[in-house]
Amino acid sequence: MRALMRLIVGVAATGLWLSSANASEPEKATLKIAVGSQILNYMPLELGVKLGTFREEGLDVTVENFQAGGSKALQALIGGSVDGTVGFYDHTIQMQAQGKDISCVFLLNDIPGVLLGVRSDLADKVKTGADLKGLKLGITAPGSSTDTMARYYIKKARLGPRDINIIAVGSGAPGMVALEAKNIDALVYFDPIATLLSRKNIAKPLFDARTVEGSKTAFGGIYPTACLYLQQSFIDKNPETVQRLVNALLKTHRWINSVATEQLVDAIPAGYKTDNREVNIEILKASKALFSQTGLMDAEAAKIPLAVLSDFDPKIAAANIDLSKTFTNRFTERAAQQLK
Repeated sequence: MRALMRLIVGVAATGLWLSSANASEPEKATLKIAVGSQILNYMPLELGVKLGTFREEGLDVTVENFQAGGSKALQALIGGSVDGTVGFYDHTIQMQAQGKDISCVFLLNDIPGVLLGVRSDLADKVKTGADLKGLKLGITAPGSSTDTMARYYIKKARLGPRDINIIAVGSGAPGMVALEAKNIDALVYFDPIATLLSRKNIAKPLFDARTVEGSKTAFGGIYPTACLYLQQSFIDKNPETVQRLVNALLKTHRWINSVATEQLVDAIPAGYKTDNREVNIEILKASKALFSQTGLMDAEAAKIPLAVLSDFDPKIAAANIDLSKTFTNRFTERAAQQLK
């Protein structure tokens, strides 16, 4: 706890210097940012609030957790009830296909951290995606990124949408409960659920994209996932606010990647960890590679989600997507210069 307090005081002192360095005030200082659930991928947003990195930038950020998958958080952004969303990058592509301009301004995850696992009692029979035929597969919600990834994997296994019963089970613990109760046969999931399922020997992964190699196995390349995305109209109207949001996230990510796993476990918000510290350390050791060192989107990596989405969604395949309009690195590049 003392170490955490020293961190907060130290970061606050740095923040005072940075605030004085900013030439203009944020256009909007009070903000509401949505997340779809408390998967580990999204954790840096609430950690930044806890550490005070947004406050140092002159921002009062409230996190609204829908606990219903990324599609609900996306809907809140489109509907205007929140200012921004931390969700999966592929939503920016989906929205462009629908004529809506959404842009990623900071990349939280260079790799997906997603797994697709089958119940352990079925593991002898289900060893590949093709073996899922006739089974029930749990996702968070229709239209969510877990839905997208599941359908892509199914198609690559040469199965049709009618060959598998895809069921929305919610995010996090509800999915684990559904799998353990045998209400579903397989599940798309993330940490901390991934480590809990492994420890309880409930699920056996068909793929594990918590590593670069796992991402390549599942999706054919490095699949950038969680990011802070905003409506382009908001970015254009509030550039200083966006810059400060990105500054805060970059500071948070630099801290995540600089401290010992044990220190990170003690600092992350309660909703992103279990009551068992040893389990939490195991979870973070398995998934710490999720958190981007730079927050920058790689233009080549952005092609992977587009390929995945285009492969099974004819509307996206026909939309002539301009990836350069789905993300920008200019705020993150400036943040890196300011935070030297």
